[in-house]
Amino acid sequence: MQALEVWAGAPLIDRSAFPVRLTNEGRQFLEAAQTALRTLDEVRMSLRAAHRADASTITIATGKTLARSMVPPWLAGLRAALRDDPVGAGFRTRLSTHATHDALEMFTEGDADFVLCYSPHDLPVMLDDARYQFHLVGVERLVCVAAATARGGPEFRLQKPKSGARAAAVPMIAYAETLTMGRMVNQEIARRKLASLLDVIAVSDFAESVHEMVRQKMGLAWLPARLIAEDLHTGRLVRADLQGGDSADLALDICLYRPRAQMRPLAEAFWRAATA
Repeated sequence: MQALEVWAGAPLIDRSAFPVRLTNEGRQFLEAAQTALRTLDEVRMSLRAAHRADASTITIATGKTLARSMVPPWLAGLRAALRDDPVGAGFRTRLSTHATHDALEMFTEGDADFVLCYSPHDLPVMLDDARYQFHLVGVERLVCVAAATARGGPEFRLQKPKSGARAAAVPMIAYAETLTMGRMVNQEIARRKLASLLDVIAVSDFAESVHEMVRQKMGLAWLPARLIAEDLHTGRLVRADLQGGDSADLALDICLYRPRAQMRPLAEAFWRAATA
């Protein structure tokens, strides 16, 4: 630190205070250093994007569930919107699926043009607003469902015990805490004070696995509406909300993130279509 002060030609830390703190010159130096690092990072991302092997490919980091349920029709719509665009027509896509943390890391490292992920209001994505911006491209509903009985009702149902009675815990298939959906569902269970009514018999970090266990009548779960649309339509799965019609649905924003810095022409054309 002293060598840095010698190089800067001014004291950067006030050592007379405890704990030590930055001097006015130190604060100025810190601000300038942060600005310089942001500029260098933006240039690095721009250079990496410009020198990708396939300039006609858009790389999107996202999660496995979104890649299966939401991305295909969304991309089909964007390809149609850009079919006459001189830059975007016929663009190719490379989807890279990861847990949210890893997808964000890939994006911020410049290895993806965009990141598409869930961004719930209570658990927002933590990206620097000065460097990145986002656009809401959709909302996913997590629906509490169970396999259907022969009579068409739910095999399992959320239910609060009657006054003075102790209800048997209902088996539940849960998401791992590493998933945004897992944290959202656990937060809702705590808010509604349902934990004592549920018996978590299996945990998975893969939504399709949770889906299949519910189909096998192992328990109830909160599943993305897009993922289970066909099962709800055919009646294989049915809602397992609290009796009395109290919906237990959860809403998850789906956001597309990009750098604020200028991107290559194809990525800018893609962004314009996605935000139109």
